[in-house]
Amino acid sequence: MSVSNTNAFRRFNSRPYSIKLPACQRFPFAINEYWEWAIRQFTFTMYHPVSTCKMGPRNDPIAVVDLKLRIYSVKGLRVVDASIMSTIVNGNNNTPVIMIGEKANAIIKKDWRY
Repeated sequence: MSVSNTNAFRRFNSRPYSIKLPACQRFPFAINEYWEWAIRQFTFTMYHPVSTCKMGPRNDPIAVVDLKLRIYSVKGLRVVDASIMSTIVNGNNNTPVIMIGEKANAIIKKDWRY
């Protein structure tokens, strides 16, 4: 809240989000415990979703693609993006996705004997 009271933020009429979240009802607004629970409620990946098409062996019931990025039971289709990563990386996922694309390029060239 004190950040909102600085000159830089007052210029934009900044104010804390004051609608209490259901999980935070047991705490008075804006105390440390309240913010801890509020932060727990606002955790999401934003614009970097990953891990929606798990790579794994065919006998894994939740695996979607094999080691060559081919989708099980869909002939001729591969997944070449962040969705094959088993867990989200600690930093920006741009570089790992580029690496996945480069690896897919090598796999496809090898499969087509290019």
